[in-house]
Amino acid sequence: MPSIFDTPLSGYRFVHTQNGDTLQTFAARVMGDASNWSVLIGMNSLLPPYLTDDPDSVTTGVVLNGSFLMIPAATAAPSSDPDGVFQTDALLNPDGTFAVTANGDFATVSGVANLAQALENALDTDQGELIYHGSYGYLGRRLLGQKNTATAGMLAARYAKQTVSADPRISSVTDSTATVSGTAISTIVQAETIAGTKVPISTTTSNSGIGPTS
Repeated sequence: MPSIFDTPLSGYRFVHTQNGDTLQTFAARVMGDASNWSVLIGMNSLLPPYLTDDPDSVTTGVVLNGSFLMIPAATAAPSSDPDGVFQTDALLNPDGTFAVTANGDFATVSGVANLAQALENALDTDQGELIYHGSYGYLGRRLLGQKNTATAGMLAARYAKQTVSADPRISSVTDSTATVSGTAISTIVQAETIAGTKVPISTTTSNSGIGPTS
């Protein structure tokens, strides 16, 4: 009779372990049931004690907490590289122009850094500015020029949360704050990715913006 270790996977994704995790507490947090810990053994080729906080205890089959583990998911991740779920794009300079390498090629950015750049681009783009992507962007600039009230700040923070949450690589937004001052809105968003990585995004929106690079 096949065991749980022989069950074919329909899909998977990667999630960060945390300091102090055991395989059971990790399974409880990310899969909703501590009894699923045994499934993770086969998926990740683990051996007792499976997870450790001590770098000197890391060996074949024992993972250092803070690293990724593969867990079941409805669809497969786009690659076997944990950072692959965040994809690769052209790297932008602070002024929105394309960064170029020393040999003249376009520079690229990958992993969580690419996700952070994409989210900052979205916050710097007026929703409706890109006619083929009407729902892309941020509604905060409509508040520019209004009185710097608590209500304006709350609306800007809500708009920023909506923009960041719309990215499918984001699991949740844990905090969103905004300050409206004259012709500028400063936003700070704390988000968690689908891999469990924390991503802080901060940007100041004024009367100009840049769109996505892909």
